[in-house]
Amino acid sequence: MIPFTYLIKHIPTNKYYYGVRYKKRCHPNDLWNKYFTSSRKVKGLIKRYGKKSFVFEIRKTFKTAKQARMWEHKVLKRLKVIYRSDFLNLTDNKSVDPKHLSKLNRGKGNPMYGRKLSKERKEELSRLNIGRRLSEETKEKLRFYAGKNHYMYGKKLSEETKEKIRIGNLGKKHTKKIIKYLSKINKGKNNAMYGRKHSKETRKKLRIAWERRRMVWL
Repeated sequence: MIPFTYLIKHIPTNKYYYGVRYKKRCHPNDLWNKYFTSSRKVKGLIKRYGKKSFVFEIRKTFKTAKQARMWEHKVLKRLKVIYRSDFLNLTDNKSVDPKHLSKLNRGKGNPMYGRKLSKERKEELSRLNIGRRLSEETKEKLRFYAGKNHYMYGKKLSEETKEKIRIGNLGKKHTKKIIKYLSKINKGKNNAMYGRKHSKETRKKLRIAWERRRMVWL
């Protein structure tokens, strides 16, 4: 495995994309042979203009995936790509272009605008996700963004936001299959609390929180 960062340029539109590749058994020779970035925008341009409308180059190689990811983020942040019109990157792997999110998730820009999932579709999606395994690349990303790298690290939700989340979750129930699956994956050593005990202070907080829930339900 040789993780690497790369830069590609789309000649007709004069736009750039800077990315990283650190998948298991990856190699710089993969670029533009069997790997064409993970960007939907790039793939859309390939479909419209063809692969030959791009030029590309390997910028840097690394010994570990972590080094490659950290370097990519450093470069993207320094270039402020999420605010530049000449870059196709929508994120620097920690920050996302707020204009892009707003456009995607509001009104008619949202793919679910004016639509609702049927019960059959919800059950189908539930079945599809049971037993699903994450790729090694996805697991690496989740590990990378845990702790201090998480965008919510050091931040606290406002009481108003907490209340909205609580109200949004009221009345929601898992299906029997999901309950059975969650029970299976959280037993024994798979449980985050396996071999551990809550402190007296934590038990007190949990008891108070439970009493508040009971008051709401009553």
